[in-house]
Amino acid sequence: MANPNWSHFRVVLALKNEGSISGAARILGVDGSTVSRRLASAEQAFGTPIIIRGGGEFTFTPEGLVIADAAKQMDVVVNDTRINVSAMRQQPTGTVKIACVPTAAHVLRPLVHQIADAFDGLYVDLISSISAFDLAKGEADIAVRTREPKDPALVVAYSFTWGRALYGSKTYFEKHGRPKTPDDLRDHTLVRIGTGSSPSKASAFIERLDNPERPSIRVENTDSAQMMIEQGAGIGSLFCAFADTNSNIERVFPDPFDQVDSWVIYHESARGSQRVRIVLDALVAFLKDNRGLLTGLAYPPTPRSFISS
Repeated sequence: MANPNWSHFRVVLALKNEGSISGAARILGVDGSTVSRRLASAEQAFGTPIIIRGGGEFTFTPEGLVIADAAKQMDVVVNDTRINVSAMRQQPTGTVKIACVPTAAHVLRPLVHQIADAFDGLYVDLISSISAFDLAKGEADIAVRTREPKDPALVVAYSFTWGRALYGSKTYFEKHGRPKTPDDLRDHTLVRIGTGSSPSKASAFIERLDNPERPSIRVENTDSAQMMIEQGAGIGSLFCAFADTNSNIERVFPDPFDQVDSWVIYHESARGSQRVRIVLDALVAFLKDNRGLLTGLAYPPTPRSFISS
């Protein structure tokens, strides 16, 4: 025997309120035979007759009256919940979680304060992780990812590119000189990302230029590479949006060597949420305003750029 569900209570409530099969059918938006089938299903689920039929009329059994009373109370709760949830979705207040990789978190940091200053009661929770958060499970409301989403339930709000270039510290250049051409990199210490058997795409440009007769450094991730480069350990690749606002390091060559696609996404279930829409619009506007910094094509960056503020 199946457990009763909300559809069972709904048909009982419609019959109680309308007093007839045809009236219940009109309220539920179905035909009379469907109401009869649903009533039979409800009686099977509860394991008891709910109404007593007599000619064109019917009366409720004692058990049916108990079920009808419970259905009435449930209907009040359901309607109140629907109204409250609808109001919540229309209110531009609460917290919106944005999940992104650590580098993006640094770049998007000013957006957190921008939203808080512009909207009273609306806050951004910036979640930095290399792992992908499950938007369907509510682990985040919005995500910035470098992998194109394949799930049809994920909506793409905006796509953009991150530029990557080679960087070294001022102290490194003072001690070892600055390469003038890519081939000159063979005479320098290179900071590479990933393992020897599985190098990261971030350091693909310099992998082929590594000189086995020169010292080199291999690290696990971009954050570690950035730390090594800042400390003057060698030359490596970083995202321009982050590195160009770091006063301790400089580009080796003026132009980015790579552009990485990225997507701003959200789950379709958040489509009607006002708070998510406000943050989403602000995020997209922020990325558009800083397109030159993100791609690395606006070099050198302007001192008053929003990202560097």
